[in-house]
This record gives sequence, structure tokens and C-alpha cells, in this order.
Amino acid sequence: MNAEVPFIPQGGIEVPAVAGITFTPDAAHLADNHIVGLAPPSNELRPFTMIRSALLDHARATGTRVFAVTSAEPGNGKTHITLNLAMAMARIHPTVLVELDLRRPALGERLGLPDDYAGVEDYLAGECPWSATQARIEGLDLTVHRVRSARDDAEALLASNALALALHNRHSIDSGTICIIDTPPAILSDDLALIARNVDGILIVAEEGRTAKAALQEIMQAVSPTPIIGTVLNRSISQTARRVDYGYYKSGSRQA
Repeated sequence: MNAEVPFIPQGGIEVPAVAGITFTPDAAHLADNHIVGLAPPSNELRPFTMIRSALLDHARATGTRVFAVTSAEPGNGKTHITLNLAMAMARIHPTVLVELDLRRPALGERLGLPDDYAGVEDYLAGECPWSATQARIEGLDLTVHRVRSARDDAEALLASNALALALHNRHSIDSGTICIIDTPPAILSDDLALIARNVDGILIVAEEGRTAKAALQEIMQAVSPTPIIGTVLNRSISQTARRVDYGYYKSGSRQA
């Protein structure tokens, strides 16, 4: 992740890559946000390690490595699952976590990242190199690219060629690194469709008793031809206690 997509501002002169930051998360802050990736093995961590194993098997079998996580609507637990999955993955494998919910970013706050360095939206707007947006997480083989502040012009930024360069340029993400992307909920805009064309597969988070089969079918149509590689059933999301149980993970399934 130290190599860089070349950055040439409007003046046409290439500038050196910026290193981003190195960050040590606060254990209490992570616990308050129900993030278990740095914690010792536990019942809370185990569902994420199971999903991790299935995703790694899929990546090795197919040679793919860039995966988005989405849900039908807000509140299904998508960002919570994405963040914990990325941290579980980074315990054993090089991982990059990219936030592309430009309208309602949350990763920086949940991780406790500072807001005094560039975000993904700054890179997509052509204001900085990709490396300026990275935070290397101490204790894990994890690099996070978070959105610093919400943007109303999300669709224009996501439609730019800069996104494909960041996710697929061989200088941007080292070969073999798994890239996990937190996307916006599918029903709010066409942002997910713009992201889908730049990823290798999509995981859908569905909430038991809330996510309709028709909504899952709409997601499949919106992201086609990008495959749905798995479904995570989130059985217990509440505002007062984010106790999460995962019913199943189906690698390679396109069934709602």
C-alpha cells in the first residue's frame, strides 16, 4: 500500500505521494462502538472469522480481491459488519478498508480517526493523492481510507475514473491484498451501481424480519453483472444494544 497512483493536479506537475497517517485505536472507543477486531478471540469475534474464512476461500478460488458490502436500507448493520469483517481479515491477511458512503460517512467516527487529514472524497475530487487518505492501523495489517466529510455531489465523484484507479491500479493495492468496501444502502440512490462496476463481488447484509425478498432482488438487478458472492443474515440490530448474530454466509450464491 505504500506505492501510489500518480497524482497530477491541474497545473500538470506530478507531486510526491503523501504518506497518510499511522493510528493506534483506543480500545475503550472500539468497545463502545462494538468493534471486536482487536479483541482476543471470543463469541463476538467468531461470526466475523467465519465470514473471513469463506471470503478468503472465494478470493483464492477466483483470483478476485475487491469486494463491496451493502444492504437494502439504512440500519441493517452494514457498516458494523464491514468494519468488523475488515479487522478480522487484517488479523491474518493484508487488508484495505475503503469507505464509499460519501453521503453519510461513519467509519472515521467509529474508529476514532482524526479529521485533520484528507479523505476519500478529497481524492475523488482531484485534490490529493490516494495515499494522503490512508490510515495504517497499528496492531493489524490494515489500511483504512475513510470519508472525512459528507458530500452532496457523491454521484459525480463516484462516476469519476479516479475510483477505478484507486481500487484496481497495480500501484494502489498490493497484489493479494483483500479490499473491503463500505457502500451506501442500495435504496437511497444509484451510488451502489456506480461502485459495483469497479468491484469483483458484493456481499449483502439482510436484517431478519425487515429486509424484503423484493429488496434483495432489486439489489441484484442494480449491480448486475457484478456477482452477489454472499449474504449475511443479521438477526439482531437494535438502537439500544447492538447485539449481532449472523445466520448464514453463502459464498457464490445469488439466491435471495
